[in-house]
Amino acid sequence: MDVELFLQGVIRFSNFITSRLLVSGIVFYVLSGFVPLGNASEGILPSVDLLNQVVQNYQNIFDILGVSDFALLLILFIFMTTIHLIYVAFASVGFYLPPAIVPLSGWSAIDDITWKGFQTLREARGKRHTEDENQRLYEFSKKLRQIEIDSDEKTRDKVQGPLATFRISKTFVLFSFAVWIYAQASGNYAGNKNYLLIILFVAAITAILAALSIFRMNHQRISNLREDVVAELLEFSRIWVGEEHQRKVAADCVPTRELKPAALTIAVPVFGTLDALMKDLRKWRSRRS
Repeated sequence: MDVELFLQGVIRFSNFITSRLLVSGIVFYVLSGFVPLGNASEGILPSVDLLNQVVQNYQNIFDILGVSDFALLLILFIFMTTIHLIYVAFASVGFYLPPAIVPLSGWSAIDDITWKGFQTLREARGKRHTEDENQRLYEFSKKLRQIEIDSDEKTRDKVQGPLATFRISKTFVLFSFAVWIYAQASGNYAGNKNYLLIILFVAAITAILAALSIFRMNHQRISNLREDVVAELLEFSRIWVGEEHQRKVAADCVPTRELKPAALTIAVPVFGTLDALMKDLRKWRSRRS
């Protein structure tokens, strides 16, 4: 048994449960202020003695009714499913709330480097270029492509957490602001309305920090990817061309433009982004005209 792999699984499961309990807990606490079952302004955490009494009362009810273990398991399953659905709903709404963050693809980050480098490698051989050499260049381009794919996949796994945090934080900004406006207008909120503003402020700060983390991760990914690709091109040029073309390849590997690690855009269903939707609309209009 791999102990390290087991511990990583335990940590991932703990993060999975904790994030959902946190999101649903805040939602239930906010909504409890509109339900006339008690005073939500007494505090965020309930009294331990009161909680023990509630649990004991429920246990007595279950004993009297003769509730089976299967029914208790079903109740727990419904409870956990509700928590998960709230989390999924917040994440789904946050996906389409502007702004959305779209990372720069790895191929776009190295396209200016690889295109010039390969042009120089082809020109260096001149008429001596053979089919075997073309195949070798093709295999080398596949290697660079695989480096780009591995880089994107490695970062994609790391950035999932900040992306989920960013989406849920955006939803909490909208949710807390809307609830605060409704509580002010209706006047029937039993809880402390200042807590709603605190949730709004914390959600906004969390969204900003998560966005900065996403941009930083993608900036590091692009920098590492460019360094790896440049190193491969320079190493390949040493065994492929002479010193003069090696210097030219090295000059071609100097980035010619500054790239944004990610872009802020508007996400729309089906089409992905608003830019893709507008592009298709322009195509449809041109065809009809």
